[in-house]
Amino acid sequence: MKNKNKVLVIGVDGATFDLIKPWVAQDKLPTFAKLMRGGASGNLMSTPNANSASAWTSFATGNNPGKHGIYYFDELVYGTYQKRYINSSFRKSKTLWNYVSDAGKKVVVINVPMTFPADELDGIMIAGVDTPGIWSKGFTFPVSFFKELQAVIKDYTIEADVPHLIKAGKKNSAVTSLFETIDKRYEATKYLMKRYPWDLFVVVFTATDSVQHFFWDDMDPDFDSVIFQIYKRIDDVISRILENAGDSSTVILSDHGGGFNQRGAEYLNVWLNEMGLLRYKETNKVEKKLMRGFDAVYRFVDRVFSRKAKQKLAKLLPGIREKVEAATHFQNIEWSLTKAFSDGSRDEIWINMKGREPEGIVEQGEEYEKLRDFIIHELSQCCDIKTGKKVAKRVFRREEIYSGKHVSKAPDIYVDWQREFIISGLQNRDQSLSFKHYKHIKPPIWSGGHRENGILIISGSMVKKNLELINSNIIDVTPTILYLLGLPIPNDIDGRIIQDAIDDDYLKNHAPLYKSIETDSEKAMEKDYSDEEADKIKKKLKTMGYID
Repeated sequence: MKNKNKVLVIGVDGATFDLIKPWVAQDKLPTFAKLMRGGASGNLMSTPNANSASAWTSFATGNNPGKHGIYYFDELVYGTYQKRYINSSFRKSKTLWNYVSDAGKKVVVINVPMTFPADELDGIMIAGVDTPGIWSKGFTFPVSFFKELQAVIKDYTIEADVPHLIKAGKKNSAVTSLFETIDKRYEATKYLMKRYPWDLFVVVFTATDSVQHFFWDDMDPDFDSVIFQIYKRIDDVISRILENAGDSSTVILSDHGGGFNQRGAEYLNVWLNEMGLLRYKETNKVEKKLMRGFDAVYRFVDRVFSRKAKQKLAKLLPGIREKVEAATHFQNIEWSLTKAFSDGSRDEIWINMKGREPEGIVEQGEEYEKLRDFIIHELSQCCDIKTGKKVAKRVFRREEIYSGKHVSKAPDIYVDWQREFIISGLQNRDQSLSFKHYKHIKPPIWSGGHRENGILIISGSMVKKNLELINSNIIDVTPTILYLLGLPIPNDIDGRIIQDAIDDDYLKNHAPLYKSIETDSEKAMEKDYSDEEADKIKKKLKTMGYID
């Protein structure tokens, strides 16, 4: 007998049980409460860097970033110190919806990050935040569906423009924009559920992540904060989606959790400089003024010029954006005297290695390994400059946390910070380092950051009731969904079925199916953005709080 099970997946970007559970206990989130009582739920471990690009891709593929090749929304261009924005064409693994569509089932996918250009599948796809704009070719599959979407929902919004409105002093408008984005996504979801057949339906709401990034400081347990209002709207939207979903299993998940911005990454380059591992160029007063002036002009152009004007400027000065942004990320570094560096915003360190970086000075092999060992040891002992508390839970080599053919794309060292306090600066126990070394670092616009634990709620007739799940990982969601759909699981993906969630009798009578399925992506080449498209992506990443 053919399996007719259906699975509805609702992504709530950045959602955390640290907020949900207290609000559930206060009867403020009735839909989350009902789903948790009626199913299995628990923390969902994100990818090691807890970044949305890597995490949503790991959800989609069942693989760790070392296999699927996506670590961030951008990446260092090999052989340079420049970054480029990337998209789903850089993904090296097949996805959940590829497997389901290939099996002859109908699929609908809405706004999952890292899905532009939209995949060709048996159904409908609306791409995510890596789409330059709604008019971009590849925003929907089929392409013709875009006209239908626009006819139903005028000016469909991918992401609310929160930071621009906040910088302009329009906080209320920013909040309104978040609500409008949620509501338009719900309208698209309702329309597609009613209009098109589906066996797998996936939709992701990102407003929860955006509001946590920009409104975390406004949190008040005794006041209906903006963050709570967004969660409340999501709770209501999930209830309405379930009303339209019919008889299906439901999976609610987030790609990572949320909390205050602990700021450790901002201090890595200063610390590396103090350790003698990074050197800045000697500049006189005139050069410093020129550098500050150049940086100010670039920021002014970026903030004030229209997108059209910036596009014209990019055509007159080809490559200028990449060079300027490289200078911004790695400002004034003397590469010929630098052994290690960071970009100042991520929990990672790169070794300036010969044969990989254009001005690398660290030999591959023994010197590289000894340097990594030294940095890991010293950073593991590092303390906060104000409190004296250790700042890192653990410092990892990349191969300790990633595996696969694309580990070479990962940073050489990853720092897992303590999350109990905001870091003021890094200091080794045997150093006398003044706070003045760090005071020039201005805090970013966002007060919220990511945490390793997202959420997972699974409900349906095949699922245990009122069960707390332990040790679930985001790579486990795809094989679990395939199992619920009665489809075979590729035997070489990293994830495993979350069997603890499945009803014992159902599991006993429905043994999992495994099959040797081609898991490498069939996409032929990586598609770089044009300068115009890259500018649009940059704006969206600012909107989400990923860059300042």
